[in-house]
Amino acid sequence: MEDKKFRDVEIAALRKTCRSKDCYISTDHNSLHHIMKRAFLLFLFPVFVIGVFGESVSVKEGDSVTLHTDATEIKTDEEVEWRFNSTRIARVTGNKAIYDNDVKFKDRLQLDIQTGDLKISNFRITDSGLYKFEINSPRVSSEKTFRVSGVRDSGVKSLSVLVGDSVSLHSGVSEIQRDGVIRWRFEHLNTPVAEISRKVGIFNTSDGPDGRFRDRLQLEYLTGSLTIKNIGTSHSGVYEVEIRSDSRGYTTHKSFNVTVSDAVKTVSVIEGESVTLPTNVTEIQTDDLIQWMFGDTVLAEIHKTAQRFSIYDGPDGRFRDRLKLDHQTGSLIINNTRITDSGVYEVKIISSRHIINRRFTVIVSGLSPAAVAGIVVAVVAVVILVTAAVIPVVIKHRRRIAELERQKSKSVTCFYSNADIKAEVSKLSSGAPVS
Repeated sequence: MEDKKFRDVEIAALRKTCRSKDCYISTDHNSLHHIMKRAFLLFLFPVFVIGVFGESVSVKEGDSVTLHTDATEIKTDEEVEWRFNSTRIARVTGNKAIYDNDVKFKDRLQLDIQTGDLKISNFRITDSGLYKFEINSPRVSSEKTFRVSGVRDSGVKSLSVLVGDSVSLHSGVSEIQRDGVIRWRFEHLNTPVAEISRKVGIFNTSDGPDGRFRDRLQLEYLTGSLTIKNIGTSHSGVYEVEIRSDSRGYTTHKSFNVTVSDAVKTVSVIEGESVTLPTNVTEIQTDDLIQWMFGDTVLAEIHKTAQRFSIYDGPDGRFRDRLKLDHQTGSLIINNTRITDSGVYEVKIISSRHIINRRFTVIVSGLSPAAVAGIVVAVVAVVILVTAAVIPVVIKHRRRIAELERQKSKSVTCFYSNADIKAEVSKLSSGAPVS
């Protein structure tokens, strides 16, 4: 009785499992063993034909993404096939990667012939859709589907910085997962210049193959963002971050094109003139935050999202009514400069993609042209006044000298005339002939 009751329970359970037309359920004890065997095979079937559908992937426009097959190595008798919305786009067969003639993905697909992983570069919004791979062989078949969505990105990925600046490249990750791996590469070198793997405890930065990054790289432990300090012209190039988690079947890639210019950042200005400190930004992006500092004091801030443009008077109010912000570029203008404006100015440009720190040394010296002109006019005026006052005195003095000279001349003439007379008188007295 107990056996029959137990058998009835087993049959009821099997009816729930086996509902296809070719699955016949019998109450016969001999048939029950056959049914149990078929049920066991049905349970094992997913091991051989794996169907994992709809893993969601979000990719920012312009980034790259790698969809993983989870295969360690494709056997010679296996074929991997990738489809986009039911249309075949690529396959691996006989250790060769073959790409179908699809204009949509022209030159943007890359197949790993060892694993069958598919990389889509420079992702576009129109690339959004259903991606499916199948691995077929005489021994096993498996498949997997990814629902990939493109996200429009307003972040600027081409950066222009100056020699000596510091720049932070954001990974876009709020926090690295326990099984997360982040690798930074420069100019597509195989060896990463920085790497984090929480699972195996890796947290490294590299000097690069030629040592150009020595003592310049800094990794953010929580997010994996990379900072390049005291950047030089040899650091210009493409930086790519690869982000993967073992619990996910895909890897995202972000690229940054960094251009470093060798420019003088010491600005000399004459007191009273205006000076513009540039951000080197053509146009402020939607998510940008720009902050100007003078020493430790905030002078100006721009929050583009909130459309807030703020200017402060600075220490001791020395910049009151003399600062101006360019609302398009974020550049800072200092009007009517003073000697006390000399010092170090720093701008920090923060966006979802990166942080740029730039410094300017401003030297205010000398007098403005207007002040010099004023001094010249004053000197000329003084000279004119002095000349006007001195000339009459000089003329009077010269006239007095001339008068004295005439008087002296008369006195000498009179003296010699008397002597001559006395001489003549003496001659007369002595009887000598008079001349």
